[in-house]
Amino acid sequence: MKVAIFCPYDFSFPGGVQTQAFDLAVSLKNKGQNVFLFAPLSDKNIHEINNIPFFNLGKPFTFSFLGSKSRISINIIKIFKISNYLNKNNFDIIHLNEPLSPTYLLLIYLVRKIKIVGTFHAYGEKKHFWYVYFKSFLNFFLKKIDYKICVSNSSQKYINRYFDFESIIIPNGIDLQKYREIKEKPKVLRNSNKKILFVGRFEEQRKGFNLLLNSFNKLSKEIKNLDLIVAGPGNSKNFKIKNPNADFNKISFIGTVLQSELPSFYKNVDVICLSSLENESFGVIILEAMASGKILVLSNIESYKELSEKNNYGFLYTYNSTEDLYNLLYNLLNKKISVGKNIKNGLKNVQNYSWDYLVSEIINIYKKLLK
Repeated sequence: MKVAIFCPYDFSFPGGVQTQAFDLAVSLKNKGQNVFLFAPLSDKNIHEINNIPFFNLGKPFTFSFLGSKSRISINIIKIFKISNYLNKNNFDIIHLNEPLSPTYLLLIYLVRKIKIVGTFHAYGEKKHFWYVYFKSFLNFFLKKIDYKICVSNSSQKYINRYFDFESIIIPNGIDLQKYREIKEKPKVLRNSNKKILFVGRFEEQRKGFNLLLNSFNKLSKEIKNLDLIVAGPGNSKNFKIKNPNADFNKISFIGTVLQSELPSFYKNVDVICLSSLENESFGVIILEAMASGKILVLSNIESYKELSEKNNYGFLYTYNSTEDLYNLLYNLLNKKISVGKNIKNGLKNVQNYSWDYLVSEIINIYKKLLK
């Protein structure tokens, strides 16, 4: 089959949807499908794309959405060209991640005789202004999507607040091979200190980094030789100015890390902390921590709690409590909590989220649509 995988978000920045789009494309390619990948780029592509044709959807612009800074492109000229390319080159399937993104609307309207699959990722406690104010308009495009997938119960409930349609749940996946081929230990991790790792856009309030920072400030006074490693985009200089009381001598802001290098970071720290406060539909980092065989501390927001309890993996704390997070980290770092069984559960159950397994489900969907 000839398949076009689309992601509306900037492939120069890390994000769960970007990772899923990329991994799906690679997994389909490994299964012998003819795959093409489409996404915007503002700078260097942080995904190492080999043997898959990549099409740049244009330079994205940034806007705030559900507490996050989303980077999408609305380049009408490129969409016209890409639609023409898809129509002329006998594509069988277009798979859109976040299918109601403004990036895609013209594309959905222009393509002909190509089946469209959409995967919905988003979740939020607040109203979605795009869905609320443009519901009737978006329903026109929604009807042109032949098959609809949600990544979790949370994302399914969320989209069905606004639109009435049937969908199936196929969870986010993980490329386990990345975690079997670990590269050398990154330089920032080569000392003997205990290390906590945070991965994400630390300046976004919804990611809860400030909560972790407050807990770490207290921890670092009580646990000698403790480091906090922050992997993700953001302006660390501005952040330091806004938080003058923090001890940044023990915190390393390493910036955006290539997706291929992230497993080495996971493998060489003591604890991974996922401190989000809201608006998360799944949490790919949970799968990455599971595959790494590491201790994961995560907030008890709905989607995280659901995935954690389903797999008997991870240690939950009250999502808005600095004290609760501090106590949990203190006890784990001082080995006052048994972690062996928890880690084994993660290593075992992450197999259920392997793209080697999930991609077969998606290929079967494609085949049904083409009958």
